[in-house]
Amino acid sequence: MLIEAKYTKDKISVLHAQNIAGIPEYCKDLSKDPSNGFTKDRNMRRVGSFPVLTMMEYDRLHPGWFNRVSKNNDFQDKQKAWREFLDSDYAKPFMMVEKLKH
Repeated sequence: MLIEAKYTKDKISVLHAQNIAGIPEYCKDLSKDPSNGFTKDRNMRRVGSFPVLTMMEYDRLHPGWFNRVSKNNDFQDKQKAWREFLDSDYAKPFMMVEKLKH
């Protein structure tokens, strides 16, 4: 939800709010599923449900992280960037899988 917008010359500064209260509880409930996040065919795995604002805050503190995971063509670097996020305290409340073995 947009709370406030300030216009200064050619720039805009906005304040957003997002209710994330239910997401950690939802993730905790899903983590109890015996499938460990894998789909029926085991070709995909859901490891968490991360609010966009959480990822944007992580990017603010780790400049360039979002570009590494979204615009980077180097698969190894993209995978490393995601691993850094998943191992951080930012991701832990939203994880559905206790441990990733990779």
